[in-house]
Amino acid sequence: MQYIYALSGKISLVCYIFTLQRLWHLCQYGGVRSHIPALALGTAGCVGTLVLWLAARKKCRKTESEKRNRSTIFWLEMFLFITSSVFFAGKIIYSAIPYHGALSWKIEEWQNKKQIRFKHNNIFESGIEGILSDLDKSLGLPEELYISSRFQTAFDETGTIQELDTLIYGKDKNGKTNTYLIDYDADDGETMTVWIDKNTDAVYDSGKLLSPMLEILKKADWEGQVKEWADVLGEQKTYELLYLGRRAFHSSEGLEYVSGDADGDGTETGTGSSHMLQNGGEIAGFEVSLHIPEESGITPVRYIMEPEYISQAKLAQENTVLQAEKAKEEDGWTIDRSTETMYFFLNDQKGWRLVVTDAAAGSRFYQLEQTEDGGSTWNCVNADPFGGQIGAAEGLQFFDENFGAAGLTGASRSHSSIYLTRDGGVSFEMTELPFDQVTELPETAEAYGLTMEDYDYLSMPKQEGEKLLITVTSEEGETDGFIFQSEDQGVTWEYTGIFRK
Repeated sequence: MQYIYALSGKISLVCYIFTLQRLWHLCQYGGVRSHIPALALGTAGCVGTLVLWLAARKKCRKTESEKRNRSTIFWLEMFLFITSSVFFAGKIIYSAIPYHGALSWKIEEWQNKKQIRFKHNNIFESGIEGILSDLDKSLGLPEELYISSRFQTAFDETGTIQELDTLIYGKDKNGKTNTYLIDYDADDGETMTVWIDKNTDAVYDSGKLLSPMLEILKKADWEGQVKEWADVLGEQKTYELLYLGRRAFHSSEGLEYVSGDADGDGTETGTGSSHMLQNGGEIAGFEVSLHIPEESGITPVRYIMEPEYISQAKLAQENTVLQAEKAKEEDGWTIDRSTETMYFFLNDQKGWRLVVTDAAAGSRFYQLEQTEDGGSTWNCVNADPFGGQIGAAEGLQFFDENFGAAGLTGASRSHSSIYLTRDGGVSFEMTELPFDQVTELPETAEAYGLTMEDYDYLSMPKQEGEKLLITVTSEEGETDGFIFQSEDQGVTWEYTGIFRK
């Protein structure tokens, strides 16, 4: 019995530490099923040996020397017990801190994940309002709701909803934003999964209001369209309603005008005619698309309410303002890929842009325009900054209100030239570098069979203090070549050596 008493306590402590270690591992990495056997074994061993130790303790009678010896061992075991408890408790608490372990994700799930019974699951009978009523009954939705990106629901020919996917948000009675990530799949059961986030900053864009979707579906004969398709196709299909908020269209294909007040401001605006799109521009309005995902050959019907026609000229002006604002945020030049216009702003008010005036076979003619009011108005300061040369703009930058540079490269981007201005862009002169000062070629030149004539790609100049530097390579993207510098704003240049990136 003495032997059992001495051994059972130590085994119980070992089982206790083992159980703590397994529990921490579960909290840190997850995997309940894989950890259950080890936790059950450790717990059973700990409890069993502890009971055995208590039973043996009553039977054992110790001498004074044994008592002193046992006392030392007891305090050692207590030390191990307390130390291991504190150590693993700390690691388990750490795993509960957001993003630090599986336990933190499980806690977030317990707090924010809701399973809501989907009672109104027939869109023909209850509409989108039925979905919202089920959610509101369990969650207490905000009165005014917005979509983050889309509201998408799929259903069969009887109207039974098969899938639902959306992220909606709005302000509660206390003015705080709540978001609801909603997911439903009929194959997984009769409940909607909703993830709730009460600590988020959302952008309240009137073009993302959810209420226009409800208004459009009240007025549009989308149910009739579904039945028409079902009769024609003669087989079971999945239909889908997709709402992205206010959208713009450059074509009238599939567009169907729906009369009504989409935004709820009490005034019905817009036009039911789309013939103006023949002159370019776009029509923008709140729109719900009805389509058959499996049938790419069937044009979706796009129900649009309060559509507004925006002319091509107005779109161009809006794009110019947008590009100017974008350019102000950058340290260097930016390019509008829709027009190939290149922008550079020295400050919030003063800027320049290279505008394409003609193009052919990958090459372009440019004119230089300037603004002094942040991009609201632009004036041409140089109708031909590159002196009749054509190509693709490589860069545009100004170091002050007068001194700047523009680069022009060929369509193949294997060569380029740099043009400097000292009068704010009114005139430019092409930079001529003293290649006769170059004493040697880079090490890679011989390997690639390059001669001095192959080094004709000039990168945009960089300013370092009072010096202006230009690197020259055999083509764009090469990693070695020559460096030239100027200390008088590009009037004279000096070769300074070979560089390798």
